[in-house]
Amino acid sequence: MTATDAECMGLALQQARQALLAGEVPIGACLVHGERRIVARNTVLSGSDPTGHAEIVAIRRASTELNATRLDGARLYVTVEPCLMCAAATHYAGIAEVHYGASLADLQELTGDELSAEPLPVGPRLRGGLQRDASLALLRAWSERRALR
Repeated sequence: MTATDAECMGLALQQARQALLAGEVPIGACLVHGERRIVARNTVLSGSDPTGHAEIVAIRRASTELNATRLDGARLYVTVEPCLMCAAATHYAGIAEVHYGASLADLQELTGDELSAEPLPVGPRLRGGLQRDASLALLRAWSERRALR
């Protein structure tokens, strides 16, 4: 893990913490394209939008800011492994690498309702386990809050 990887994953974790405090699913993302860093967090609950995953929000922001539908060579850091929708979006956006913390299997274990995903036959290289414990701790806190309702 490089200093840049740790820094970018740290930004994603900050977004996940903010999402947790806002009552949102605690998943955050940081998209790096050239010198730009675009951060985002889940807006599924707050925006009543099932596509408001942190990865999608980050891709939308980057595309808008850069006025581009392709983000070739970009790197995406996200606190949880991308679901099928998000993995497909990274492919279509031309993102070169996706770094994630907790796996979909980790999330499935906590919630019991997540879809498992096999890697797409084409698309970005996935590298898992980056700050997994910190990512998983946020998911556990969120899961515990859900159980209290």
